[in-house]
Amino acid sequence: MQRFSITPIIAMLWVAAAFVIGIAGNVDSFSSWTVLTGFAVVPPLVMMWRWNDPRQTMSESIQEARR
Repeated sequence: MQRFSITPIIAMLWVAAAFVIGIAGNVDSFSSWTVLTGFAVVPPLVMMWRWNDPRQTMSESIQEARR
């Protein structure tokens, strides 16, 4: 079974939701778009930096060594 990381999916959803909210909120000035971009990009970057994937289990290590 192939594991995949959920953090990029959460980050993409966060950025998309922030921009949809910005468009729905009728953001029209450059400074507002700048703040919105910071709000959309900084939290996912921090999450991806601080998120620790679980360590590989003994069973996974054995399976990997057998391949």
